[in-house]
Amino acid sequence: MRIAICEDDKTEARLLADLVQKQMVHLGVTSRTDVYFSAKDLLDVSTRYDLLLLDCRLGDGTGIDLARTLRDGGCDAAIIFVTAYDDYVYEGYEVNAFRYLLKPVDAIVLNRTLSDFVTYYEREKYLDFISGKRMIRLNLNEIMYIESSEKHSIVRHVGGIYETSVTIAELQARINSYAFFRTHRRFIVNMHYIMEIDKNIIRLTNDEKIEISRRNLVNFNKCYMNYLKYSMS
Repeated sequence: MRIAICEDDKTEARLLADLVQKQMVHLGVTSRTDVYFSAKDLLDVSTRYDLLLLDCRLGDGTGIDLARTLRDGGCDAAIIFVTAYDDYVYEGYEVNAFRYLLKPVDAIVLNRTLSDFVTYYEREKYLDFISGKRMIRLNLNEIMYIESSEKHSIVRHVGGIYETSVTIAELQARINSYAFFRTHRRFIVNMHYIMEIDKNIIRLTNDEKIEISRRNLVNFNKCYMNYLKYSMS
């Protein structure tokens, strides 16, 4: 798991990083924590993080503005704001903040917050749905695409095909991953499996082809470039 802390007070930043690493070890999670002392420093790297702890008042801006910029660039990391003030809480809803921590950070509260995040993180790695009379749980990384077909959806997994009565819109709402994109009203594609793009046609690693609608083409190209940027870091 990759974690980043952005805090302009170097002493507080290093103390927070130490607390985070100790709790991750306690939770049995292999992780790496990087520390940045300004918004610019964090924005200058292309590393894809799973969790961001952002100070709300930085020397070169606010944590809220930093989070907005990161979200606009395709970042889907969970965000925990660290602040000495409570006047940023409502703005945090705009960037889907996971939690707020008040300064000085209490180790017990931090540990509880990180434990909650790890539970959330593990749950979000899977897609659950009913297929026939079976409950299916698939690792998101192993889903190639989802297709809407009449009154049901088809989930194309690397190990086979599953049909479900759950609509494609409902399945999309359950997926919290920057790797998936709704290319067409009929398709959601996992960009990890893209082999080639020819105009508005995607060829996957298994040679199947997925269409990109005209209205989604510009946004898809932007998101795919961001995906490549983060996935290669």
